[in-house]
Amino acid sequence: MKRKYFIWSIGILGTVTIASRFPLFEPYTQVAISAIQLKPINLDQIQLGSNVERLKKTRKCVDCDLVGVDLSGLDLSRVDLQGANLAGAKFKQTTLINAQLRNTNLTRASFQKANLQGADLQDANLSQANLSEAQMMHTTLASANLQNATLNGAELRAANLTKSQLQKAQLKHTSLYGAILNQANLKIANLGSADLRYANFSKANLDGANLKNAQLEFAIMPNGSTYQGTTPY
Repeated sequence: MKRKYFIWSIGILGTVTIASRFPLFEPYTQVAISAIQLKPINLDQIQLGSNVERLKKTRKCVDCDLVGVDLSGLDLSRVDLQGANLAGAKFKQTTLINAQLRNTNLTRASFQKANLQGADLQDANLSQANLSEAQMMHTTLASANLQNATLNGAELRAANLTKSQLQKAQLKHTSLYGAILNQANLKIANLGSADLRYANFSKANLDGANLKNAQLEFAIMPNGSTYQGTTPY
């Protein structure tokens, strides 16, 4: 696609250059040349616009380059964006129910108050992403990279976070009720006042994690024991 636009732009420039050799066309060609010089063609922006239109029409854009795209407020339920590059993308209050987002690059992406219920984010890179108050019940985040991500107030009931990387993640007031966190890495994560009842932390790494005021009734701890008390772990 980029090659097509490049050839097209070169053709126009060539035509203008040839026309400029004839005095009759000089006033017009000078204007055209000035416009080309002042406003260079941004092939990346053209490609981004094309991918967004394809996504809206077909609800599918596998392996697409959508860096920094703003898709806030849209209904993208069941969209297929597997393998896409969505670094820095904005999904504020976007509906992504049952979306396919495996292996996507979502570093620094914004999902504030987005609805990701049932979405598949296995192996996705969500490092430094903002998922504050996102609805993520039954979401699959197995082996996902959530290092330094913000999930404060998010709803992650019954979510699958097996082997996920949550080092230094912010999970204050987050609901992980019944979530699966087997072998997850939560080193230095902030789980203050989180709802961790019935969560499965078997073989998880909780070194340095903040669990102050967290609800841990009947949670399965890293050593396999069931936590039933009220004192923070």
